[in-house]
Amino acid sequence: MANEAFTLDRAKKIKKVLGKISSLNALIYRLSKGRIWGNWAGKHAIMILTTVGRKTEKTRHIPLIKVTHNDKPLLVASMGGMPMHPTWYYNVLSNPRVAVQIGSEKKYYLAKKLSDDEKKELWPTVISFYPDYDAYQKRTQRNIGVFICEEKKMTQEWKDWLSHNIERGCDKNELYSILFNDGFHPELIASEMGVPMKSLSLTATVKVSDKEQTIQKMVTAFKNAHKTIPIYTKDGFYKDKLDHNLHKKVLDFHNANSGSLQVENVAGGYIKTEGKGSASHTIELPNDLRDEIHQSLLNKAEKWSGIKLLPTYVYGVRIYNRGAILSVHRDREETHIIGVIINIDQDVETDWPLEIEDHSKKKHQVILEPGEIIFYESANLDHGRPNPLEGNKFINVFCHYMPYIEGA
Repeated sequence: MANEAFTLDRAKKIKKVLGKISSLNALIYRLSKGRIWGNWAGKHAIMILTTVGRKTEKTRHIPLIKVTHNDKPLLVASMGGMPMHPTWYYNVLSNPRVAVQIGSEKKYYLAKKLSDDEKKELWPTVISFYPDYDAYQKRTQRNIGVFICEEKKMTQEWKDWLSHNIERGCDKNELYSILFNDGFHPELIASEMGVPMKSLSLTATVKVSDKEQTIQKMVTAFKNAHKTIPIYTKDGFYKDKLDHNLHKKVLDFHNANSGSLQVENVAGGYIKTEGKGSASHTIELPNDLRDEIHQSLLNKAEKWSGIKLLPTYVYGVRIYNRGAILSVHRDREETHIIGVIINIDQDVETDWPLEIEDHSKKKHQVILEPGEIIFYESANLDHGRPNPLEGNKFINVFCHYMPYIEGA
C-alpha cells in the first residue's frame, strides 16, 4: 500500500487553488473552442468535461487530459495523486449524463465507472496518453477512478417520438423526464424541445405519473437482467379474437370521433404512402378506454407468453389511408416487447396482410378481420405491411406490454 504524498490539509488547499485555475482554463478553452489553453504542459491535449453538481444542480466545466479508447472519452479522476477524489467524480457518480468538448466539438455521453478489472485492462491506454497518471496512482492509497463515456445520441426515432407527442399536446415536463430517465443530457433535451435550458429541471424533479415511474423502473430492471431480449414463445405470434363488447365500444368511439382526425407522425418514419395526402391519421383514446383495452388483454397475453407482464402503452386509433405502407421494422426494445394489434374496422378492395417473421426467420402473411387480434413478440420479430393498402381505410389499435420484474 502506498504512502500518501500529500497530507489531507495540504491537499485541500491545493485543491482550492487548482479549482480556480481549472475554472479559468475551462472558460478560455470553451470560448476559444480549444485554440487557447488547449494543452497541458504544452504537449498534452485537453478536453472539457461538463457535469451537473449533485448538490448545487449547476453545470460545472472541468479541464481534463484528453484520454480516449476506441474514440470514447476516458475520464481519469487523478487529482494529481491527492488523497481525495475530485468533486466532479461524485457528480458523475450521482448523474452520469455528461458532455465532453474536444476542440470545437461537443458531444453528450453516459459515463460508466470502470471496475477494477476493467481499469487494469485499460490502464496502459490511460498512461499512453499521459504517463504521469502512473506516478499519481503511486502517490496515493486511493484507487483513482476511471469512467468510460458512451455517446448518447438523439436518434431520429426519438426525435419523431418527441415531435409527435409535443404535437399531441403532451406535458413537456413529463416528456423531458422520460428522456432524462432514458439517459439524455438536459442540454440535448432542451435543444431538441426548443425550450430554454433554465425552464427544465436538471435533475428531473418534475411531476411524473405513477405509471410512468413504474415503467421506467421496470425498463432499468429489465436491462440489468438481460443483455438481449429473450425469446418467450415457440413461433413469436398468435392470432385470436377481441372481446365482442370491447370491439363494439372501440368501434363506436371511432365512429363518434371520426371528425377529429389528426395527421399522424410515427416515430422512426415507418409509415409511408404511395397515395395522396397523409399515410395515416389517428384519434386519441381516453385514458379509461386505454386502460380497459390493456386489462382485457392482459390475462391472454400472459398465458400466451408464459410470463408476468406490465402494461405499458396503448396508442390511439390509427387509420391507415389508401396507398399506405408500413415498413418492416421491430418495435421499441424498452417497452414494446409483447405487442397486440387489434383490427377495429376496414374498407378494403383486397386483403392487406401483416407480414411477420417467426423465430426461425420464416415469413408469414397474417390476415386480420375486424374484431381479430394478433399477439406478437414485437421487439424481437421483423413485421410490417410492405405492400400499399388497396382500399379507403384500415383501422387498428396497438397495445404493448413488457416483462414484469419482481422487486423492481
